Amino acid sequence: MPVITYTMNQTLVLTIDGELNNDMVEEIRPIIDSLIQKHTDVLVDMSSVCFIDSAGIGSLIYLYKQLQSNGRRMRVICKQGQPRDLLSILHIDRTITCYQNVRDFLADVSAEQAAMDTRYSSMAM
Repeated sequence: MPVITYTMNQTLVLTIDGELNNDMVEEIRPIIDSLIQKHTDVLVDMSSVCFIDSAGIGSLIYLYKQLQSNGRRMRVICKQGQPRDLLSILHIDRTITCYQNVRDFLADVSAEQAAMDTRYSSMAM
């Protein structure tokens, strides 16, 4: 199966390889449902996805809405190409934060953590 899940910096990572089409969505539906049951944010790593169709878009939106309704976040890693272009055309990248690579995601998480640390230390004074 071209799907891997693991945890990185308290975020569940769902790595998808190949095409995110109807067949793949049917295959990973149980994994998506299990991610919704967890209590962490989710990063969908689509850096190896070469094609996404309407079923793939639908599964991303479904996961995003389910996570958001439970106070959690979803972010996406998506390189240039058809998947990124489609996320942009549909303006999904305006709602779901998209990164070029894991390094950009980690830099953003580090910046968020530093900002939170600064806020908490100023409140303690």
